[in-house]
Amino acid sequence: MSIIERIVQTMDNKNLNQNELCSKLGIRNSTFSTWKTRNTDPPAKYILLICEYLNVTPDWLLGRTENPTIIQNNSISTGNINGNHNANMNINSDINEDNAELLEMINGLSLVQKSEIVLKINEMKNNRS
Repeated sequence: MSIIERIVQTMDNKNLNQNELCSKLGIRNSTFSTWKTRNTDPPAKYILLICEYLNVTPDWLLGRTENPTIIQNNSISTGNINGNHNANMNINSDINEDNAELLEMINGLSLVQKSEIVLKINEMKNNRS
């Protein structure tokens, strides 16, 4: 399934408005209609905004996973897939005050922002090696 097909299907399933998406992207409705008609994908600069509007991960929108809430971790330097990571965190029973504050901040982020954080953390871990 193409990116535009995923967008259109998700909008239909969630009863989301094309006008609102176009407003968020700063494009005309005719631009979005052209993408649909020609079955062309939106430019990369719109992908994160679309994901945020649809509440899906970029990995799902780009076809890397079939679950719209699973982040596919991909090490850029090697191209190896290291596994799936859910944006939700397992909470240890003995959370200290600093960790609790951090978790509260993370819980307030959008799914796209959580995805970006997971990717950045993995990048930092890879740079340590």
